[in-house]
Amino acid sequence: MKNIVLAVITVSLVFGLGITISAQKAPKGLMLYLPFDEGKGNTSKDLSGNGYKAELLNGAKFSKKGAPNYGSGAEMVGGSSVATVEEFDLKPVKSTNEITIGAWFNVVEHNQWDGIVSIEIPGGDCCEYRLMLNQDPKPRTFWNMGQHKDHTGTFQFDLKKWYHYAMTYDGKNAFIYVDGKKVDESAEGIDLPTEPGLLMVGAGEAPGTWAMEGGVIDEVFVVNRELKSDELKDIMNKGVIMAVDPKKKLAITWGTVKTEY
Repeated sequence: MKNIVLAVITVSLVFGLGITISAQKAPKGLMLYLPFDEGKGNTSKDLSGNGYKAELLNGAKFSKKGAPNYGSGAEMVGGSSVATVEEFDLKPVKSTNEITIGAWFNVVEHNQWDGIVSIEIPGGDCCEYRLMLNQDPKPRTFWNMGQHKDHTGTFQFDLKKWYHYAMTYDGKNAFIYVDGKKVDESAEGIDLPTEPGLLMVGAGEAPGTWAMEGGVIDEVFVVNRELKSDELKDIMNKGVIMAVDPKKKLAITWGTVKTEY
């Protein structure tokens, strides 16, 4: 019955609003996609097809104030919240020696380093993959790409504002993108680690360490290749898997439907 109700609502929305939906193909090499659209409970389903789930821990919860036009997100509170994916398989990176990690975020409270998306490999040398903000009052880009070699960039973020944030690796260099524009880079020249790791949303290094004091993270994704600026802009504007028309009405309404049903 639930599926029938959703189908009727969907058809009504599409034809009632006069909106054309176009399928957005998943990026080639998609390893993880967490839209955080469940709206309730403490787990979020990975929609990459790889069967992961994220556990919302230490006060992390769903928020209706997700990324613009993308439904709900994962709210982090108190400097201890995190969403974790256990045994995240990095083997797909072995064949490419490339990676892209990205998400939308909006930080509203900030007084230390803030983790956005991190992957920690147990028994490794710490901090293998970290996409973060540094501790400055007006935070700057901060990242680790495949090794414990900290980098602080030049781009500064405003608080209480949504950004699309991503880091990529082409086999030699790491590149940092904000809203689809390359803003920072670093020379790495390494073979990326590919052992299973703990993927964390809202923390860096370990759950509760460099955790976001307050804010929302949404639309987390990992791909086993370097995405270019045009691909990142496409994901930012159309979503990882599904695109809607520029008015964005259906995305907002569908986010509400998913939450309520």
